[in-house]
Amino acid sequence: MAKPKPNDTVARPERRTGVVQFFRESFRELKRVRWPDRREVTTYTAVALLVCFVMGGLVWVFDIGVAKVLSLIHVI
Repeated sequence: MAKPKPNDTVARPERRTGVVQFFRESFRELKRVRWPDRREVTTYTAVALLVCFVMGGLVWVFDIGVAKVLSLIHVI
């Protein structure tokens, strides 16, 4: 492991702040967030549901296909 040179600065951990400061900064950040409007939420929800149903359908079709193949192998 390399030894630090005398002129290298060593990073010091930042000063710990309290829980109250954490929540103050969190709420300050939440105020800066650009929240989606009703139309965007509706669109994103519809897209998410559509993707879930399509993927569920694909898994269902794949499951049926594998079951048919396995039943054919079992018969032989």
